Amino acid sequence: MTRKSKQYGNRKTAGMFLRLAALCVALLIGIDLQAAAAQSARDSEIIVAQNGPFKGFNPFAPLKRLFGGGNKRTKAKKPQKQTTRASRPAGAPPKFEIQPKDPDAGLILVIGDRMARGVADGLKFTLADKPQIRVEAITEDLAGFAGEEVPDWTTMALSRIRGADVKAVVVMIGRRDMGKAFPGEPPVDFMTAEWLDIYRKKVDALIRAVRQEKKPIVWAGLPPTYDELVNGDFTQLNSIFQGASEDRRVRYVDIWDIFLAEDGSFSSFGPDVDGKNTRLRTQNRIGFTWAGYRKVAFFVERELSRLLGGYGGLAFEGVEDDPNFIVLTGRTTSPEALLLGGEEDKAIDPGSAAYRLFVEGEPLEPMPGRVDDPRLPAEGSSALEPRTEADPPSGT
Repeated sequence: MTRKSKQYGNRKTAGMFLRLAALCVALLIGIDLQAAAAQSARDSEIIVAQNGPFKGFNPFAPLKRLFGGGNKRTKAKKPQKQTTRASRPAGAPPKFEIQPKDPDAGLILVIGDRMARGVADGLKFTLADKPQIRVEAITEDLAGFAGEEVPDWTTMALSRIRGADVKAVVVMIGRRDMGKAFPGEPPVDFMTAEWLDIYRKKVDALIRAVRQEKKPIVWAGLPPTYDELVNGDFTQLNSIFQGASEDRRVRYVDIWDIFLAEDGSFSSFGPDVDGKNTRLRTQNRIGFTWAGYRKVAFFVERELSRLLGGYGGLAFEGVEDDPNFIVLTGRTTSPEALLLGGEEDKAIDPGSAAYRLFVEGEPLEPMPGRVDDPRLPAEGSSALEPRTEADPPSGT
């Protein structure tokens, strides 16, 4: 190796040491400056590293690049979005398709409070595939007959009945009347004798207005609850509803027992319309779940079918109000013996002539002198005397 090359190597080595020394000095200066900045930040204000005098300068970056790993950057993890599962409110119906209705489809009108709205939803679900019948609700969730500024149920019902082809009216009301007084000077306190009398008159007025329009009514009673005091009030109202159902075209649907356990105690669970044991009542043990509303609607729809004769051929309006009108198609009452005009709780004598004619199909016995008597009366004899073979023919 020549002397010149040796000198070049020595200068190169010295340059490397000078650069390393400069780097060490820079590191020490950087550390001191950062410490000073931190100290001044305590005394005055906090300086963010990216906004400070070094603008993100990292004095250890050369060492990281020297030993590796300096070029790797960690990606910030994106916050994971928490997916919240939408829950359907208790009593709300699920999404279901309703078959398009005929332009001249008959209307079932449902009137009342939140429970009536649930029954209307249940009827819509039950009758979704029947194009000849539709359901419409006139409801106020928090209203009844008692209290201040209550809806005029009678006027609302009549305005709809006279504006549409209403086939029947369904009513379920009373839950929101609990504890409410009737306005007056002084107000009529809840559940007093006067209060019950006013309540009865309001129920009668609604029924009378609908019946004057010759529309049948199905009135659903109130259900049992877990509160014995509420049960007593509901029982009082149910007695009023049932007492107003003396008209044969006003059907009272008693749902009390169907929402009790087998031992007669209250239970929030029970069989639904498909026979599956499920929750029927909400957490407050008064309202209904969707399965509960469907169960009430099931029993209401059963009475509607009996009144209207099925939905394939709806009965004529006012049929049972006219004793001279006989329906030969469809059914306006229960089948078999009830076609005779009796109610379900009245027994029909199987030995009567009407039973033998209409149910058994036996002909009536001929009576002398009646047009169906094949025997002719003898000349000069009474029309009531039967003719005998010994009697000679007239004119001989």
